[in-house]
Amino acid sequence: MSEMGYLTGEIMDQELLIIELLSAAEPIYKRVQKNRRKNLVAAFLFLVVACVLFFGIGSFVYQRLEMRVRSFDTGYWLRGFYHFSLVLGMISVAAVVIFFIVNGIQGIRLRRSFQRFLERAVKKAAKYPVVYQDRDAYYLAEEARKPKIRLLKTDCIELTTTFDGATIYLGIRQEFRGFSGTQLFVLNGEPPVFPVNLPKAHEFNSKWSLMLISLVFAGAVGVFVYDGMTRQQNLYDGNSEPAHSTPSSEAAPLTSDELLAQQGAAPDMKANQTNQLDLNQQTQELYLTTNGGTNWSFVPLKPEWLRSGSYLLTSGEIPMGYWMDKTYSISKEFSWFIYSENQKELFFLFSTDNGKTWQKSLVSDTAQRIRYRKAQFFADGSGVLVYSSASPEVSSEGLEIFQTNDHGKTWHRNNGTTIGQPVQNVSFVNPTLGFVSTRENLYYTNNSGGSFKEAVVTIPADYQTGGLDLFQSPNEVTQVSTNQLETKFYLLKMSGIDQGKMFACLYRSSDNGEMWQFAEQLSEVKPTE
Repeated sequence: MSEMGYLTGEIMDQELLIIELLSAAEPIYKRVQKNRRKNLVAAFLFLVVACVLFFGIGSFVYQRLEMRVRSFDTGYWLRGFYHFSLVLGMISVAAVVIFFIVNGIQGIRLRRSFQRFLERAVKKAAKYPVVYQDRDAYYLAEEARKPKIRLLKTDCIELTTTFDGATIYLGIRQEFRGFSGTQLFVLNGEPPVFPVNLPKAHEFNSKWSLMLISLVFAGAVGVFVYDGMTRQQNLYDGNSEPAHSTPSSEAAPLTSDELLAQQGAAPDMKANQTNQLDLNQQTQELYLTTNGGTNWSFVPLKPEWLRSGSYLLTSGEIPMGYWMDKTYSISKEFSWFIYSENQKELFFLFSTDNGKTWQKSLVSDTAQRIRYRKAQFFADGSGVLVYSSASPEVSSEGLEIFQTNDHGKTWHRNNGTTIGQPVQNVSFVNPTLGFVSTRENLYYTNNSGGSFKEAVVTIPADYQTGGLDLFQSPNEVTQVSTNQLETKFYLLKMSGIDQGKMFACLYRSSDNGEMWQFAEQLSEVKPTE
């Protein structure tokens, strides 16, 4: 937005006109400086509004809505709008910064050489020789019947009269909401009346509006193209065709041709626990025992299949030989494993005869970029399996929820949502009531994951509230009576002789997990735990 506008009316000798304008230097200078200050105030207000709207409100709305989405598609669209809001905010900040810089340079030039400033303005002005008017405004044009600039008469001041009787005016043209520029023009008598068939007044001075709309459109296209490509890569792993989620096939006994063949010898050792999984470091084979190591059975899985995707907890990567809690279970009646052979299809492998025979069922054929994964089973044979899908761009994760009613023989996708931070633990009390924790928040669902709400956790004053560990795995939420839930939260002590130590604290809820109250401090938690 230039400090001065363009000369209009009969084209005159430019040097003579500059001399005429120098006699009115003071009112011109004051008017230009006043308009500059007005533009700077408008730019500052625009910056404040843009930051509040695009960064503040945009982030607030995103954080409020991200837990309510029920699918990856909705989550990616929400993330796209959030990124679009950030892009608009950055464009707005950049535009205001550039505007301040340009205005500063123009102010310096104006103070150093007012005459040179006039020379540039007059030279640019010569292309608007035609003037029209109506009751409220003057209209400047390059050629007849094609006005380009609209100036309200109330904003125009008379500067001086030339030797040949022409009057020089200085007006204000509105270029964008709240922003304006000064405009010189010359009248040789009364200008003709504004023709009725010309464009309406609000269509004038629109170049900055069109430029802003173009930037917004370009930003929107860029964000959604980028987000769409990210979504394509995350969901389809680079394939042009989407991998559709299909109901899992019913599990059937696997033949020897479908199982991995045992290569090494079974362990010959006693186990630390009755039911235990062991990794043979030499052959990289898995074995299980359900009688403390008296007998071992080969598990037809490669260790890397159990570690498919990113094998990270919020505290760091799990070393080889250790496994995420609830990603497998060992018992005589029901041993099972969650795994993926190809970083895409997620399977459930199980045995009901102490590892003699095995069956597998398909959970999902679109399980890319999985990180957290877990399954829980209940007395009636129903169960819940969840996994989170990490995004390489942001900390939020997609959470997919599957259910079974026949001990894992068949699975169906129940719901999905987006979690604003990496998932730390998921704990279902029953197929309907479940909890999802991050390192800072606890969420609950009472409709099998159809929607999630943030739970209220009361933190005592002498414990740390930031970055707290909420029912760190393997702790679970348990139902101890008809209307009471219990769990352990890991909290950091902030005062007293135990300052800086982590403790397991017992919490209770009597409203199905909506609010949690501190009950008592339990044992200290060592870092190795």
